[in-house]
Parts: sequence; C-alpha cells; structure tokens
Amino acid sequence: MSDDEEQSVWDHLEELAQRLRRSLFAVAAATMIIASFPSDLGRAIKLDFSNYRPLIATVMEVIQDSLLPEGVNLIAFNWLDTFYIYFLVAIALGVIVTLPYLAYELYKFIAPALYPHERRSMYTFIVVVTVLFSIGAAYAWFILLPTTFAVLYRFVYQSRVLPFFSVKDFFNMVSFGLLGSGTFYTFPIIIYTLVAADLIEVQTLKNNRKQIFVGLVIVTAVLTPDPTPFSMLLMSVPFYILYEITIQVLSRMKKDESRVEIIVERGARASREFLERHGTSIIAEEDQPG
Repeated sequence: MSDDEEQSVWDHLEELAQRLRRSLFAVAAATMIIASFPSDLGRAIKLDFSNYRPLIATVMEVIQDSLLPEGVNLIAFNWLDTFYIYFLVAIALGVIVTLPYLAYELYKFIAPALYPHERRSMYTFIVVVTVLFSIGAAYAWFILLPTTFAVLYRFVYQSRVLPFFSVKDFFNMVSFGLLGSGTFYTFPIIIYTLVAADLIEVQTLKNNRKQIFVGLVIVTAVLTPDPTPFSMLLMSVPFYILYEITIQVLSRMKKDESRVEIIVERGARASREFLERHGTSIIAEEDQPG
C-alpha cells in the first residue's frame, strides 16, 4: 500500500471517528433532555415543581401496561435497578428521536463511495432509513415482544411457579428488542450501499440466498431471548422477505441503468458514424469561400 493510500485510509478513520463523536453527542444530549423532561409541561412552564414527575416514568408505565402479560409482577432486585432502567429507556428514546440525524451522519460518511447522481438522494436516504427503522421497531412492539413475553409466561404458568420477574430484565428485553429490530430492518440500506459502490453484485446476492438465510437464522437465534423457535421465526421470516424485495428492487434498478448505458452508447456510436461519413464534406463546405 502506498503512502497516499495509507493517508486515505487514515482520513477515512478520522472522519468516521468524528461522525461517531457527533452522533454520540447528539444521542447524549437528547437522552439528558428526555430524562429531565416533565410529564406535565404546563406546570413546568409555570415553574411549579411541587409534584414534578418525569416523562420517563409515564413512558415506563405505558410500556408495562402495553407489553407485560396479565398477572406478571416486576421486582427490583437491588437499589440501582430502577436507576438503570430509567436511563436505559431515556437512551433508547434518545436514539429514536435523533435517528434522522444519525442517518444523515451515516450518509455523509458513505457518500464518497457513491456515484455523483446517487449523492443527490440524501433526503431520500434519511427518510428510507427512518421509515425502515420505524417499521422494525413497530413490528417488535406490536408482534415480536408481546409474542415473546406470552410464550415465556406460558412456561411459567405450566411450571406452577410465581410470576415474579426482574424489572431490569424486562426493560432490557424491551429496549434492546425495539432498537435491535429497528436496526435489523435497515439492513436493505447496507445492501443498497454495497451494490451502489460496486462492492457486491446483485447476482451474488441471488446465488447466496441459502447461505444468507442460514446465517440469518443463526443470528436471530442468538439475539432472541425466547428459547422456542417462535420468536426466531417472527424475526427471520419478515427480514428474509424484505431481503428478497431488496434484491428485486436492485435488479430492476440495475436493468434500468443498463438500458440507459446502452442508449447512451448507441447514441455515441451513431454520432461517431455520422461524423465519419459526413464530417469531411461538412468541413470542406465550410472552407469554401462565400
């Protein structure tokens, strides 16, 4: 590797570090604001903090009412559990709130690897990342997490033991489930970037469907806390469908690009043939005195 190439690599690493620092600062700032934000904004505006209650406490109640199976009780096993989940939920909300900015920083980092006409789609990239993440998080909220808790609770019910669970474990599963599923669903953006940068071919993605599906099953088996295959299937099957849709979209885009290239090449060839046939006579006519 030459000195120029080494300098280029270090420049990329330095830029990555800078964008990671900006992203972490944005998430940290959003987390602190959310953690201190009052649930009753009207009283806070009037500087009435007599019954101050943070918004996070209300969010935690909504999470328990929405996802916790009926009859389950949560217990804090040490003094720091509630403090931990308070900031865990705040961090999760901070990531979700700053997601468009995080997508912007990601786009600015990968933009040099794209073609000039692809760099103009910054807003489309941010919107697509936000939408895909939101779909993944919504899928975890409405389907994945309730099913996981229901299946795990059935084991407790059949074992005839008291349904007391750690509040820390519950909010860990919820927070990482939402963020993990949301991040998982943004994987098509990574595939698109690799294809756009000519680092991988669409045909390669098609030929390695089986290997990718096996790897996907292994990853979901590790990520899902449910020992039964239900959560694993709920996570892997929709993602594989999204993967197939991504391949079809990229295949169509590549076909359109090939058609445009063929048209441009034919036009250039016709122009060269025209100049070869008539160029000499045109020049001769221009050289004749009027």
